[in-house]
Amino acid sequence: MSSKHTKILAEMIAPHKERAAKLLQPNPDLSQVSYLASKHQRFGTYDGNQLNRYRIMTGIRFTADKTPYEDLIRYLLTEEIKDRETNSFQGLSNDLLLGVWLMKKFHNKSNAELFSRAKKANFDTYCGFNPDTINEEYFKDNITHIDISECIRLALHLDGHDALSPNIEKHDYAGRLIELWKTQQTTWDEYNLKQLATYEKRRINPAGELDALLNLLPLKQETANDRDICSLLNNIAKKHIELGQIPEAFTTVSRLLPRLVQVEGWENVGLGRSIMETCMDVIIEGDMHTASQIWSVVKPHATAMSNMHWNLYEKSAFAADKMGDDAISETFLQRLEDDRKKMYTVTGPIK
Repeated sequence: MSSKHTKILAEMIAPHKERAAKLLQPNPDLSQVSYLASKHQRFGTYDGNQLNRYRIMTGIRFTADKTPYEDLIRYLLTEEIKDRETNSFQGLSNDLLLGVWLMKKFHNKSNAELFSRAKKANFDTYCGFNPDTINEEYFKDNITHIDISECIRLALHLDGHDALSPNIEKHDYAGRLIELWKTQQTTWDEYNLKQLATYEKRRINPAGELDALLNLLPLKQETANDRDICSLLNNIAKKHIELGQIPEAFTTVSRLLPRLVQVEGWENVGLGRSIMETCMDVIIEGDMHTASQIWSVVKPHATAMSNMHWNLYEKSAFAADKMGDDAISETFLQRLEDDRKKMYTVTGPIK
């Protein structure tokens, strides 16, 4: 029985089914699904065709008769294994799991070597992947059996918003499904507001994510401790900064800091460093009046903080320079240089 969300799913996968069918023609052009070694300045080596390949595999997943696709699936899985073997993040991709699931449909014993290679592709696949556990029920291939939450997760992957390749064709089926999911929520609580925030984050919709976090805040304030509230307020402030809402970020940070000092040892934990970076961002992006108010509070804590990450050293130095504290700015830069030298001594030249 079809429903609103499965109709959207059918619309979403239709072009991928068509493209998969075209690859069955004689002498198909496989250039868009072959492993394409690419380099990202921040994330390192990745496969520029991974999403294209996943879209084709998803089209095949929802095709009733998979028999003609055996050789194509084997090729797609082999190309996915190449990505797992070379990707800077290594990892166990859902793409790999789907490829193995599709390949196992044919019960061909000759694929055992391919599955073994998939398992040995990297540390994560070796430790967390077992082809034998991927059975007929691992993925559903009847769209009428897929609930709206699973549809959203699938759409978030297929839409291409988080794809590294700049040439990926992007859609927003996830947005349509999320709006439909929202109409189905009879009441809003911590669980579904967190879920909404996660959806909007994956969708790369900071305004929607911020709205969910702001609605979550009054519910969390009733039960959460200072650490949890500080974490939530920090996430809210970061969204304000991302959206260019610096006065709102300042107000949020001002609410956060009195709570933060109540958290024992906050200066030496990841949350403390994350909040400090948010404060530095407000100082850097804000006007001088806003910047001076935040700087006067965080300055002694920042100078006393140990084990900053490199980005935080740089932002702290920039913020100090903006506030005219040249000596403190030089201190942060010197600490950054010292940390880099230590890293160089341990690991060799940083490439």
